[in-house]
Amino acid sequence: MTLWQSSLQALALSMGGMTALALAMDRHYAQLKPVDEVPAAHRMALRVLGGLLLLAVWLPAIRSWSATVSTALVLGFWSLGALATVAGLSWSARNFAVVAAVMALLGAVSCLW
Repeated sequence: MTLWQSSLQALALSMGGMTALALAMDRHYAQLKPVDEVPAAHRMALRVLGGLLLLAVWLPAIRSWSATVSTALVLGFWSLGALATVAGLSWSARNFAVVAAVMALLGAVSCLW
């Protein structure tokens, strides 16, 4: 696996994880569905999914770099994922939720493959 591939995988997983965590909040969930509050089951599922995706960022990073370098890179990928989530939710929450879900799915499948 090349460094570019692992970087794209880490970015995709980070973007998916940050978007899941953002959608677990009432304000951002209301941009997707006309409800005042996130249902408790959805909130917990989004939080768990977001946490797992953010932890999975270490998989492609640790394969391509050493443990110390990958830890620093993971923090950078989390920052890039958060920045992309802020920009995407500001642009169009519905479209970005679909884009982030597809990116997270592709990142997870490519890490397993």
